[in-house]
Amino acid sequence: MAQYNNNHSGKGLIVLCLPRTRIPPDAAEKIKAGGDGREVLITPDAKAVEPLVDSIEIGFGDVPFSLVSRMPCLQWIQLWSAGADWLQQYPELKGLPFKLTTTSGMHRQQITEHVFGMLLAWNRRLPLAFACQSRREWRKIPMEELSVLEGKTMLILGYGAIGVGIARTALTFGMSVMGIRRSGPLVPREEDGVTVVSALKLRDQLPDTDVVVNILPLTEETRYSFGAAEFAAMKKTALYINVGRGTTTDQGALLKALRSKAIAGALLDVTDPEPLPEDSPLWDLDNLILTGHYAGFHPNYDAIALKIALDNLGRYVRGEPLLNLVDKSAGY
Repeated sequence: MAQYNNNHSGKGLIVLCLPRTRIPPDAAEKIKAGGDGREVLITPDAKAVEPLVDSIEIGFGDVPFSLVSRMPCLQWIQLWSAGADWLQQYPELKGLPFKLTTTSGMHRQQITEHVFGMLLAWNRRLPLAFACQSRREWRKIPMEELSVLEGKTMLILGYGAIGVGIARTALTFGMSVMGIRRSGPLVPREEDGVTVVSALKLRDQLPDTDVVVNILPLTEETRYSFGAAEFAAMKKTALYINVGRGTTTDQGALLKALRSKAIAGALLDVTDPEPLPEDSPLWDLDNLILTGHYAGFHPNYDAIALKIALDNLGRYVRGEPLLNLVDKSAGY
């Protein structure tokens, strides 16, 4: 593990905070080489960071956010994730001058595959087939209980980098796709075969949608933003997918919609809270597929995140604009 020794260069410290098993073996050397003489500390222990708060210029990874307000030299934090949800817990940090960047873009492939893995499992009744296999039971599913994606309409909430990946795959399956953006146009416009509109038009689109995919970030505006009114506007045959943040959905309203069959089903990778408590009634629903918030996982996740961080480190050293810059006041 790298140790910190002040070289009196006048430059601050770069600190990378990650669990020990997630630190790439060449991280220290690569960060040191790109840091223009800055010293580097790599640690899995937040307690090791606290004595050095006065020296930290750059933070990578899981920087102890409770200490950020005590870092007078902090210029930039590079997150190891696409989201900046923790800003909602530390609103006092939104007004501080440090730059905040994410690994946005690196989650597109695995989340896209996860969404369609769940969709195909639902349409082809794979959970039932797996259960039959475990019982050594040969069972043909009736044709009327199966479905296909071709000809269906998908609505993507939070249409950004990940949404583009999901949309491209949906189009190859023969689906029609609409993307919803907070900053989208009130009048629909076409972008590479996808109709994009403003979030203000969400409820107008729900009655004609077969699959709703929620990849919204968590902000004060999106918290519990998909609720009873939205589920009531959906088709009874429609599916609701959430691979964004559990707290963007009113989970009580979702439970009622699933129990009453107001919608056909839900495919969730995120819940509120997490982990989902053992006594949650969601576990008992037969029209729900649930995975444990790993849609964004990739076997080379940390190596890819480090590459993004090093790219931005080069930009920082050269005085160039950073990629994936977060608007801290907006929360994404």
